[in-house]
Amino acid sequence: MVARFRSWRQQIITHPVTTVLISLFVTLVVLVILGGYKLNWNWTGFNGNNKSGKTLWDWMQLLFIPAVLAVAGFWFNHRERKATELRAENEQKAAELRTEAEREIEQQRAKAEQEISLDNQREAALQAYINEMSELLLHENLRESKPEDEVRKIARVRTLTVLPRLDPNRKGNVLLFLAESGLIGDAPTIDLNRADLSGVQLYKPWLNEVNLQETDLSEANLSKADLYEAHLVGAILHDVNLREADLRRADLHRAELEGANLSEADLSEADLQRTNLDYADLRGATMRAANLSEAHLRKANLQGAILLGANLHRAKLADADLSEATLYNSANILPEQLEQAKSLKGATTPDGSIHA
Repeated sequence: MVARFRSWRQQIITHPVTTVLISLFVTLVVLVILGGYKLNWNWTGFNGNNKSGKTLWDWMQLLFIPAVLAVAGFWFNHRERKATELRAENEQKAAELRTEAEREIEQQRAKAEQEISLDNQREAALQAYINEMSELLLHENLRESKPEDEVRKIARVRTLTVLPRLDPNRKGNVLLFLAESGLIGDAPTIDLNRADLSGVQLYKPWLNEVNLQETDLSEANLSKADLYEAHLVGAILHDVNLREADLRRADLHRAELEGANLSEADLSEADLQRTNLDYADLRGATMRAANLSEAHLRKANLQGAILLGANLHRAKLADADLSEATLYNSANILPEQLEQAKSLKGATTPDGSIHA
């Protein structure tokens, strides 16, 4: 009932003139009927007393059918016009939807073609690089060259140029190629200083003793990597994934490891002097005898980390989580440093006691 009332109210608001005319007509009819019956208006014909001439009732009977037909015709035409307008509107909307769908399909097709084209370009660049480097190795004695030889300069420039053009997986292919070819070892043939290896994707790669000093490895995925005795001095490793990586004896001093995932990684005897490990995830990491002198560990997560015998001289531990960590026999750590930590609950302190 409430809904019907709202519908009537909406119709009145939408068609005010029509509503007023209908109301006036109904009022007039009621007045004529009442006048015929109550006031004996004989000319109306409603009291049955007028015996001469045509009464209003007679005229109403005479004009009723044409009026009904006229109204019905008007109503039908009105409904037909509305239906036609609605069909046209629906057809227009359908056409717009088809056009939009076709446009979206075309955009997706163009995007797919663009991605395929770009992927082909990257693959061609990778193959060209490998072919050229193979030529330098086989025919220009790149591996036996001296630091001042032109062939080394060519190889470095070619490497630094191709890397930004490649996607993360193909960057990984280049890195493996250089490592397997013995070109980036302890005494590297190709200097990768400032090389763009950001986002490189390599699962469980064998990269021990590799030299990646000053390279950009931010957001790289090197989980479970073998980086034993790797040289990563000053490397940019923001948000890198080194989960469960073997970084024993790795040289990481001055490296940027902010936000890095090093959970369960082995950093035993690693050089982490002045390394930025703010916000790093070091849960369950092993850092036996690691050198963390002046390292930044603000808000780092070191839950359950093993720091047995680690050097924490002037290490920044503000808001670090050291709960359940093992700090027994850690060197050069002051009570003031531990007081800055967020939590030491269950941690083994340097003197061997368990923190409450």
